[in-house]
Amino acid sequence: MANLEQVYFELFDELSQVTGRDSGDAFMQRARELYGLSHIAYLGVNIPGPTHGSHYVHSTYADSWEHHYVTQDYVSVDPVVRRGLTGLLPLDWRQLPKDQPKIRRLFDESREAGIGRQGLTFPLRGRLGETAIFSINADVNDREWAALRRSFMRDFQIIATYFHNGVLAEAGNELASPASTLSPRERECLKWAAAGKTDWAIGKILSISERTARFYLDSARSKLNALTRTQAVAKAVALGLIDVQ
Repeated sequence: MANLEQVYFELFDELSQVTGRDSGDAFMQRARELYGLSHIAYLGVNIPGPTHGSHYVHSTYADSWEHHYVTQDYVSVDPVVRRGLTGLLPLDWRQLPKDQPKIRRLFDESREAGIGRQGLTFPLRGRLGETAIFSINADVNDREWAALRRSFMRDFQIIATYFHNGVLAEAGNELASPASTLSPRERECLKWAAAGKTDWAIGKILSISERTARFYLDSARSKLNALTRTQAVAKAVALGLIDVQ
């Protein structure tokens, strides 16, 4: 597996190219390979737009597994789907109940189909009334998962949100201005970047890690549709989003 920090920034740049089903599937395959995951899946429900209907699916799963999942009506018992679509916080699959026979069979058969025993699911709630989940899974033991989980949690919370926004845009939905969605922390990081501070220095000033400061800056750059950090700072200043005095 490549360095996860390098992987994240490489993939983050590619998120802007997700404009349809083919590019969405290609992005998932690339993320799967670079992160060393077993599979990635996205399920959107009530996505507004004529092209999606009641639900919308992207995944790296084999067609044979998807067909089996549907014919066995596993969606009616799958705790990943049920808890993901009703919850608010990221869900670690280790927390899922597996006491019912059909649920145990679902997980047993999913592993036979190459789906990892460990997983994370990120619920997504939209202002247009849609609901979605973005899931990743990996076939690693508990010790390996404990070492990877923190990075996966941080990276894929952001990736999932931007992927979902790409799905909405593909369906023809007008999204809020990226500038208006900058978080307070993103604005703080941009402000200190405008003052010439390095990622390390910004982290010290804001009592966050250097890597976290870099995440916020990269996220702000993407929201502002800027190619470089310098351009993002210039845009933020021009729009009056940060005070550089």
